[in-house]
Amino acid sequence: MKISNNYKFIATLLFAISFSTSTVQANNDFGISANKFNEIESRVSSMSYDQLISTRSLLIQEQETLQSEQESTQNPAQNRSITERLREITAELSQIQKVLVATVGAAAISAVTDDGYNDNVPPVITINGDNPATVELGTTYTDAGATANDAFHGNTTVTASGTVDTGTVGSYTITYTATDLDNNTATATRTVNVVDTTAPVVTVTGDNPATHELGTTYTDAGATATDASGTVTVVTTGTVDSDTVGTYTLTYTSTDASGNAGTATRTVNVVDTTVPVFTSSSTFTVNEGVTAIGTVTATDLSSVTFTLSGSSVLQITSAGVLSFIEAQDYESQEESVLLDGYASGATLDFTATVTATDAYSNVATQVITVKVQDVGGWDDNPGTGTGTNTVATSTSTGTSTTDTSTSTGTSTTGTSTTGTGTGTGTGTGTGTGTSTSTGTGT
Repeated sequence: MKISNNYKFIATLLFAISFSTSTVQANNDFGISANKFNEIESRVSSMSYDQLISTRSLLIQEQETLQSEQESTQNPAQNRSITERLREITAELSQIQKVLVATVGAAAISAVTDDGYNDNVPPVITINGDNPATVELGTTYTDAGATANDAFHGNTTVTASGTVDTGTVGSYTITYTATDLDNNTATATRTVNVVDTTAPVVTVTGDNPATHELGTTYTDAGATATDASGTVTVVTTGTVDSDTVGTYTLTYTSTDASGNAGTATRTVNVVDTTVPVFTSSSTFTVNEGVTAIGTVTATDLSSVTFTLSGSSVLQITSAGVLSFIEAQDYESQEESVLLDGYASGATLDFTATVTATDAYSNVATQVITVKVQDVGGWDDNPGTGTGTNTVATSTSTGTSTTDTSTSTGTSTTGTSTTGTGTGTGTGTGTGTGTSTSTGTGT
């Protein structure tokens, strides 16, 4: 805009005085290096009046061109380069203004504006930090802001507008505005990209590792997942064979809307800690004179091996087949035991401990009893145990306290006071009395 000579003179003078004072205090408030500032200060201080006026005009033209380029570029590297150059231009214009005021006075500055200069140059806005900026979904965004500097008024207030929703993935724009004392307004924008690069957090529910008993039904406790994007689901892969001892892995996967996948795993150990269960009786009854007894059985989810302890006459195979090492004779007991046993039907008993061990070293024990029963009476043939020789008495000649009989002869059948019998050989028999006889028969 065109301003009157008086207003321009007063405004320029006030600005020159203020700017000169602030410059002396701040020395370098343009965001450039100390070396660059000293270089500009040295170059400007060596210029003549005409050089100052000419350089000032060229710098203002370059400033306008760069500001137009800055507004149209989307290249961050180019934007930074333009910003750096605009800072240098602002610093040099400031130094030129300072030298003009110091050397020729405020009137000279007014004369420059009288020659047709209008302050229509907006402030230069410098965006702090990254542009574009990236912020993670669900986090807090704090804007780095921006600064502005005007060639004639120095530091200029910047206001920002626009919001960033860090709870929603997308691109957002923050606009910075600066207006100088001559109502020249500049704007600049920052792009803020809210992105989701964080995978869901998967939490395994229940025990991990988990232990599961062989042969029982496995029910998985599952897993849960959380994510900044909201509700996510969990997919489980892998299987557990509860009928086979071993180690199994279940994998839980959760994928959010941005394609980020989080995983967790659970180890499931299928074990066998259950002891075998005996299904056969703890008591076996057999006749005397045999070795075979029977088979011990037990149930288990794995193979079972049998062993035996506590007996010197019994033995067992790994498959559970039970037998005597040698055939047993019922009459091997003492006579007094035999006589009592015949009256009560007793047996000759043997005990032992059978141990059943499964494939995973689980052990169960059972005390067994093998009962050997008599065959043929107590006077059977102890060599055969078959009871084929049962000579209780034979035809004989003897004397008894109650009866006296005399017989002599050879026959297949003999008669005595107590009964009949067959046999071969010479023996001693007992009747109702006591007698001794000798005979031969067929």
